[in-house]
Amino acid sequence: MAASTAAATRPLRHVTSWVSTTTWGTAAWQQVLAAVITAVLFWPQSSVDAMVGLDPSWQAGLAMARIHHLAWGPELVSTYGPLGFLQNTAYYSFDQSLLATIYQLTVVATLFLGIAAALRQRHAPMTSLIGAFITTGVTAILHIGHGSTLGIMYPELVVLAAFAWAAVPLLQNDPERATVFRTCSVLGAAAGLQLLVKFNTGLTILVIALALSVLLDWRAVGRHCATVTAFAASTFVCWVLAGQGPGNLPTWLSYSASVVSSYSAAMAIPLPAVGPFAIQTVVSTVVWAGALCAMFIRGGPETPRRFVALVGLVTLITAKKEFARLSLGNFFALLAVVVVAVAITPFSRTRRRAFVLVVGAIVLFGVTSEHTYLEVHGGHDYDRTVAAVQAPGQAIDRLVTLALPGRVDQRVEQAKARQRALYAIPDRFIKTIGSGTVHIDPDEISAAWAYDLAWRPVPVFQTYQANSPTLDELNGESLAKWPQFVLSRLSPASPATGIDGRLGVQESPHYSRALLCSYTVSGIEHRWALFTHAGPHCGPLTALSQVPIHEHDVIRVPAPSRPGMAVLVGIDLQPSVLDRLFQGTVVPLTIPTVVLDGVSYRLIAANAAEPFLVNTGASVEGTNLQIHAHTIGVGSAPSLGQSDTGARLRFYEMRVAP
Repeated sequence: MAASTAAATRPLRHVTSWVSTTTWGTAAWQQVLAAVITAVLFWPQSSVDAMVGLDPSWQAGLAMARIHHLAWGPELVSTYGPLGFLQNTAYYSFDQSLLATIYQLTVVATLFLGIAAALRQRHAPMTSLIGAFITTGVTAILHIGHGSTLGIMYPELVVLAAFAWAAVPLLQNDPERATVFRTCSVLGAAAGLQLLVKFNTGLTILVIALALSVLLDWRAVGRHCATVTAFAASTFVCWVLAGQGPGNLPTWLSYSASVVSSYSAAMAIPLPAVGPFAIQTVVSTVVWAGALCAMFIRGGPETPRRFVALVGLVTLITAKKEFARLSLGNFFALLAVVVVAVAITPFSRTRRRAFVLVVGAIVLFGVTSEHTYLEVHGGHDYDRTVAAVQAPGQAIDRLVTLALPGRVDQRVEQAKARQRALYAIPDRFIKTIGSGTVHIDPDEISAAWAYDLAWRPVPVFQTYQANSPTLDELNGESLAKWPQFVLSRLSPASPATGIDGRLGVQESPHYSRALLCSYTVSGIEHRWALFTHAGPHCGPLTALSQVPIHEHDVIRVPAPSRPGMAVLVGIDLQPSVLDRLFQGTVVPLTIPTVVLDGVSYRLIAANAAEPFLVNTGASVEGTNLQIHAHTIGVGSAPSLGQSDTGARLRFYEMRVAP
């Protein structure tokens, strides 16, 4: 028995010996070859055909911004930038698909090379490549998104790649100054490029680059400045290469910062609403944080404290995003950070096994909880194992599609035909619009692509992202001036509701008033309404009354004084101590609500003070602007017993000409 066991394990020992002694993987071309193979193998293409829905529509918006040569800043604002289309896997046009393919393959390959470089600090070349291959595969699969459009979240993978490359000099006992300078500068330049893909990931990479520079020597002011300079220069050069006017860059930066800063508070999901998944997430995060603290306290040559500090920084940034809007995608993004960190951390053999077991248990725990989460909250149940198996075939199909002349255009036309069948916009609406400019309201932007319409959106082209007075006012002022038409997808509920149970007219008060006061309804059919620009036809706001209110109070909405009058209300929130503590963006436990006729809607607190419609006239019956509320109240969901929650209601009346 012993002899047979030894014979069986002999080939394994030979393989292990070869892996640990071979020099293959030392040459740069060998590393690049391994990176390309890895990128192709772990490159899921689950949504190559453009789809309809919320997520596919903002992807279509990023694609059409380039097709229609829109100016980012004055004409378009988002959490993504003029290069945001690079993360799209769907075919919208040949040139975009080609550029996106290059970007996506480069991202996965760069992540692989960064992990391999970090592993080479303690392991043989071949061992490092194998470890990088496994880690990149697990990380890529964890970053597959959720919803009706699936694919890797490439901007988040870039952050992990930057983290891996930044870890290399931190793991060295005495890194060369030239190497550190070069790494910081390259990361700064990468941050500038990534800023124009997805705003917050560009800033995160810049933070990683500066953290690397500071952790190695906080007195190296010249290197810190060079990192920032590389970031600024890269941002400007990439902005110009993307076809944008240099003068529009400050405008885009300002508005994009507003989108990002207001996003978390408006999009936060209360942890109690997530259920058991929230407990699982909190436990996993606390366990990892505790492990990091223990590693930092022990420190030493084996695991430098400066490296642990970088891991903690990346974990903190990712966890903040995770808890601001707790979802599967954000949870798995944190798991990916844990996987990469454990893979490149130089543990002893015994401690590595312990950490691998713990992390493996956390990842397995997270993946198995995915199906439970989707059963409770709904969504697309996607098998990650199937994704891993299908990825190579999908990658080859994409490369073949790009190589064959006319194949991409054929796929584009087929996708447009499918979307037209699903949208079923009345022919008379399409004929009326003709070559005129049109904005799609509130978020089905793909319709403009499917019907080849002249898309001219408001700057924050999906209104659920206009979560601050500045952004809402920008949308309202733009809508009053253009476009010629607004094509509105009607909500199945009345009054219209949006994402997360928002009240449509309240999430963007300025925008709703501009649509009411500068457009007239040209037709309603098949869950679509067509508005035509008609110039201003509303009077000024006239104050009616002010009423103090507390949670559970019910206030009667004033009736219009005569036909053709609309009633509006502004809410001056007076949050309690509990509200200030638990309606934050780090660990939100509750959200503010507005209650109309006994029905609770999510309240966008930043826009609450701006008067929004609560009673409209007959001119917008059947549209998303229709609302006839009789009573109003304020509250929170779920309630934590904060009985001192209060507000002041300001009622107004406004004349609306027919």
